[in-house]
Amino acid sequence: MCAKEAATALRLRKGNNRSAMPILFLYRHYLEIALKDALDRSKVFDLSQSEEKFGHNLAKLWGEAEGVLRQFVCADWLVPVESAVEAFNAIDRRADAFRYATNPEGDPQMPKSAHVVYHELITQMDDVHAAIDLAIDEIRIQETELDQTIDDAVARDRT
Repeated sequence: MCAKEAATALRLRKGNNRSAMPILFLYRHYLEIALKDALDRSKVFDLSQSEEKFGHNLAKLWGEAEGVLRQFVCADWLVPVESAVEAFNAIDRRADAFRYATNPEGDPQMPKSAHVVYHELITQMDDVHAAIDLAIDEIRIQETELDQTIDDAVARDRT
């Protein structure tokens, strides 16, 4: 039921706290995975070590990813990413606040006073997606150029 409410809320860009939880969970998870993917593609660390190094800690992950991403995109592009990391980290440090309706003590994860403005959330996450995708594209381009430079050098050495 909650997933259907979330889908409707996204389509209509309005809903209540209950319908926001799956959307927030997915956006937070996307942010975590996208940052890990960018680090992996940049060869900064092996993706298989991400659980040990970062777990689900967005602040720790961003601490590593920000410097790497700045090598591939302008710092201005990363402002929405940093804002999203800060917001999600403030609300959901352990990556479980949007997964379960209540915390281990039985209290609601989202306070009744909480309010999600869907249009702003969608816009911000679109900006996050654009920045991370641009960085990954730049990583791929530079990797391809480096591979070509290496191939050319090897070919020259063989002649």
